[in-house]
Amino acid sequence: MLRTNRKGIYQAFDAAGNVIADERWQAIRLTQGVQIDNETVRIAPFSEPRSDAMTIQLDDQLRLIEFNIHGLFGTRESRICVLGESRDRATICWRRGAEIHEQPVRWRDDIEILWNTPLCHMVVIWHSRLAPGQARTFDAFLLDAVTFRPSEIQLTCQRHPDAIHRTRFGQKHLQHYQMINGQTHSQLWCDDDGVIYDYVAADGSGYTLTAVNV
Repeated sequence: MLRTNRKGIYQAFDAAGNVIADERWQAIRLTQGVQIDNETVRIAPFSEPRSDAMTIQLDDQLRLIEFNIHGLFGTRESRICVLGESRDRATICWRRGAEIHEQPVRWRDDIEILWNTPLCHMVVIWHSRLAPGQARTFDAFLLDAVTFRPSEIQLTCQRHPDAIHRTRFGQKHLQHYQMINGQTHSQLWCDDDGVIYDYVAADGSGYTLTAVNV
């Protein structure tokens, strides 16, 4: 869980090792929850060069309140909002220009939202609260990296023993997790706040933390 306000910069790379994005982010503790914000510049060979910004709002129990993305100079947008006191309904909207889509879904607080940023995996780590050797299987809505169109997937988050991992800031003692999607495995290393230092997908793409407060 987030103990103090954190901020930093991620650099994203594709499977060929090309840098495709720089992402500035912050995670702030509020009186009744946490808010996560980022601003990202995506460059070719990313398939739709653009800037975008995301906000995740969580309540004091770290349950999702709202998830928003604005991109492509305001012409592309996604919004996920949990509805009602029972929190059993949500709407997922995605738009480009005048083309608008809305999908009502049955909601549970153990469902995760994943998108093209390691910050979503940070939230998964907070929710999972795993000890070394433990695993959690969960349902998620994965938003397309370009269009924001959601697809339903099931993942397993497995925590391995903590390890010494080489980072941009030298050797760090970090938590080590594996994200399993069928036969596809991704690896990530994070600190006790859940701040991810490195994320490597099965195809070799991923993210590296290049600046961070401590």
